[in-house]
Amino acid sequence: MANIIHLRCRHCGEPLENRESAYCPPCNIYLAYRAMPFLLGLMLTGHLATDLGRLHPDGLPAAGIDTAAYEDDAVLIWE
Repeated sequence: MANIIHLRCRHCGEPLENRESAYCPPCNIYLAYRAMPFLLGLMLTGHLATDLGRLHPDGLPAAGIDTAAYEDDAVLIWE
């Protein structure tokens, strides 16, 4: 496998002191703070991608069953 050596930061273009990392420390922190709302939203939704497959193990729900319609009490609470 190839050993990748980074010469410049991929975000700002400044020369790197640590050649193992693709970003300089200020850009690394900046990008982490930009991604934090998305990561927190993914963690706080309450479902993992593997859990969603258990809701409908046979595929899509039946066409006649509408569990998220306006008549559903759980949906009306959120409006």
